[in-house]
Amino acid sequence: MTLFKSILSVIRWLSLDVVAGGVIFTLAVGRVAGVDMNWSIPAALGSCIWLIYTLDHLIDGNSLDREPSMERHAFHKKYRKLIFIVFVLVACFGLRLLFFLPYETLIYGCVLLGLVGLYFLSIWLFKIYFAKEIFIAVLYACGIFLGSFSLGINLDSSIFLLFAQTVLMASINLLLFSYYEVGHDTQDGHQSWATHFGVIRTMSHIRFLLLTQGIVITCSHFFIFSNDQFALQLIFIGMSILLASIYFFPTWFKQHERFRWIGDLVFLLPGVIFLF
Repeated sequence: MTLFKSILSVIRWLSLDVVAGGVIFTLAVGRVAGVDMNWSIPAALGSCIWLIYTLDHLIDGNSLDREPSMERHAFHKKYRKLIFIVFVLVACFGLRLLFFLPYETLIYGCVLLGLVGLYFLSIWLFKIYFAKEIFIAVLYACGIFLGSFSLGINLDSSIFLLFAQTVLMASINLLLFSYYEVGHDTQDGHQSWATHFGVIRTMSHIRFLLLTQGIVITCSHFFIFSNDQFALQLIFIGMSILLASIYFFPTWFKQHERFRWIGDLVFLLPGVIFLF
């Protein structure tokens, strides 16, 4: 059991669960949108997600002269040379994928990568904090929907509402992480939503986002036009309930970092749509 838990921890520290969630999520959106998605699109998205998360963890893990207090940052600091080699290989694989991507997807993807570059430039070079959790949530949602959008889906009200729900869920997820990890971030000198706005205001912001998500979900039921959209909407409701439970039961979820286990794995749930 200890070995199994250690393997799962390494998978989480390397953000492989986040990568899997992003790939499954974008394939689920493609099914709902009714597009024939080329294999290169989810492969490129998965590569980009891993590169972005890994670069962020490498920067955070190696920004301190001492041992980081967060396990994933300590892991990236300890194995930084090996991780960097894998990072370069994945980056080369991602560059090779550019030759297989549809032209429209490539153009939209380059714009999105440019925004990601601005994010890293601001935090690394200029040390600017600008509500990065919300910014990352929007970028994540754009990445999930980019493949389907670039292939010319019909941008009706239901698609926009599903996109809005994705942004809200990602925002809630990241603000919850910020709340639960405020002690580590403060100790290591990292800026986050909770260190910037404070714990009490962060909890108020999460409540507001949860309320907004409930309103958007309610409105979405008036704009559902297909069985697949209805199925994905039901999955979104389940995901939102899980995220809300992390907010309402902090004592239980803080133990053994359950908040992060559940918070990351919740984005695998869109894959349930392939069972319908």
